[in-house]
Amino acid sequence: MARTRREAVAWPTILRELRVARVADVTASTRRVTLVGEQLGEFPVAGGTAAPFRSEGFDDHVKLLVPLEGTDRPPLPVQGPDRLEWGGAGGRPVAKDYTPRRFDPDAGELDLDFVLHEGGFAAGWARRTRPGDPAWIVGPTRSLLLPAGVDRILLAGDETALPAIARLLDAWPGGVEADVVIEVASPEGIQDLPDHGGVTVQWVHGAPAWVQAVHDLPWADGTTFCWVAGEASAVRDVRRFLADQRGVPRDCLDATGYWRR
Repeated sequence: MARTRREAVAWPTILRELRVARVADVTASTRRVTLVGEQLGEFPVAGGTAAPFRSEGFDDHVKLLVPLEGTDRPPLPVQGPDRLEWGGAGGRPVAKDYTPRRFDPDAGELDLDFVLHEGGFAAGWARRTRPGDPAWIVGPTRSLLLPAGVDRILLAGDETALPAIARLLDAWPGGVEADVVIEVASPEGIQDLPDHGGVTVQWVHGAPAWVQAVHDLPWADGTTFCWVAGEASAVRDVRRFLADQRGVPRDCLDATGYWRR
C-alpha cells in the first residue's frame, strides 16, 4: 500500500530573500508575520531563473532561516537554478519549518504564524522582528494535495497544527464532512475560523484533551482521511488509536510530529 493517496507535486528548491511587511498578534499566543518581496516571483540566479513561489497543499512547509540574536543574517546556502548548496557561507543556518498560513500571489504576500513559546529560535525571531527587516525562506519543495474519493476528513492537532488546519478551512473544497479537533492552551488561543456545512470544530485545552477528543469522536462508515499533527508523543498515540481501533488504512492516515517536549 502506498504511504499516502495524496498526489504529490514537486517544486524546485529555492532560497528567497524577502522582507517583513507586517507583524500582528492573532491571539495572545500566536503572532503573524507577513513577508513580501520581488523574490516571491521569478528572479535571476546563477545559471538561470528561479521559479515563482508555489504552495498548493494546505500543510506545505517552508524553512525559515533564522538569524541568531545579535546578528543581521544567517549563513545562507548558495542558490543555483534548481538546487541549493548548503554550508558554503560559514556553516549551516538554523532552519525551522513553518506552514504558509496564507499566500496571496496577486498581493505578493506570504503569512507565517508563530506560536510564541519560550526558548524557540524562530519564536524569538518573531518576537523581535519589525517591518522592514529581512527574512529568508526555502521551499516549499513539494505540495501534497487532498485525496479524492473520501467520505469524511478528520483534522486534529495542537496549536502548531492550526496554521495548516485554518488554511484548509479557508479554502474548504465542500462536498465532504469533517471533524476538526484543535488544542490551544487557553480560551484566549481560540481563533476565528470559517463555518462550513458538515464541518464540526472542537476547541479543547490541555495537552491530553485533544487526544481524548479524537478517541471520543463518533465513527461513521465509509472512507475517512485523517490528518494529525502536533507534539510527537501525542501524535503517536492518536495515530496508533486510529490505525488499531478505527482501522484507518495507512494511505489515509497522515500523522506528523511537529515538536517534542
